Amino acid sequence: MDSETILELKNLKKYYPVLGGVLRREVNTVKALDGVNLQIKRGECLGIVGESGCGKTTTSKALIRLHPVTSGSIFFHPKGKEPVDIAKMSPRQIKKEGLRHRLQMVFQDPTTSMNPRMLVKNIIAEPIAEQENLSARQMEERVVELLNLVGLNKDHLFRYPHEFSGGQRQRIAVARAIATHPDVLVLDEPTSALDVSVQAQILNLLQQLRKKLGLTYLFVTHHLLVVKYISDRIAVMYLGKVVELSKTEQLFTATRHPYTWALLSGIPSTELEESRSRVLLEGDVPSPLSPPPGCRFHTRCPFAVEICHHMEPPLDEISADHFVACHRSHETAKLFAEYRADQQP
Repeated sequence: MDSETILELKNLKKYYPVLGGVLRREVNTVKALDGVNLQIKRGECLGIVGESGCGKTTTSKALIRLHPVTSGSIFFHPKGKEPVDIAKMSPRQIKKEGLRHRLQMVFQDPTTSMNPRMLVKNIIAEPIAEQENLSARQMEERVVELLNLVGLNKDHLFRYPHEFSGGQRQRIAVARAIATHPDVLVLDEPTSALDVSVQAQILNLLQQLRKKLGLTYLFVTHHLLVVKYISDRIAVMYLGKVVELSKTEQLFTATRHPYTWALLSGIPSTELEESRSRVLLEGDVPSPLSPPPGCRFHTRCPFAVEICHHMEPPLDEISADHFVACHRSHETAKLFAEYRADQQP
């Protein structure tokens, strides 16, 4: 095991039951995650991207055990200690072992994760009080220190969430998340509900905090340019599986999976030639109730061959730190070039 690994997901599965009939019995399952394998290195930012319904948010919530997993393992590697499988632990065990405060989450919409009747002072102090016994004065000093870290100040202590802008509320959510000195911060589309200028401020804040506090990020988003800016590595998900994983620069310059290539082609460009080479995928994403056999992307892939219809491709390492789940990964660069040539007028 790589000594730098802090979190490892092994064959992680999360199925949601579909109930039907008068007796409300289970008649089917939604395969939200179906065998996810990932390693997150200490101090890095791993981005997860993909279309809506691909399993990004489910992965993030399963990682910190907001949702119990169906099967598989989530190994957490604390410094100087033996790794523990969070997936096998009950919520009570997680809290007893002191793991809950080491894995924190920042949600997409901070208004839904804050009590509208609580002052900012109490919102941030609540998780601290769970693990530390501080006097009122010490607690206020600690909260002010956290507010300063995220770009706010003492004047904001005695206000309610509705008195802040969206960007300020997200800063408060970040302050609450780092209040317990976590090792890992899971960020579920933390900038998608914000204006572009505010997005840049929050991203810069997250970069600063990662360096200053030695945090590890799992950054979930559908915005490719955002994930390109903040992430060291990127995992691309499709229908509950990781289809490509590599360093950020490599993913954008040496894409090897057709789905990733189609996503990247949709990034807006001012160049007319690039806008003409956009890849338009046919059809819709298959239902996670009954995913297609073989490669799950073959129903929309312009390069699918016979083997893609009946054999699932493994996530293989095709070069250093570059993993691809595609039967034709060795020739996709050539296929992409031919496709672009055919698209030219």
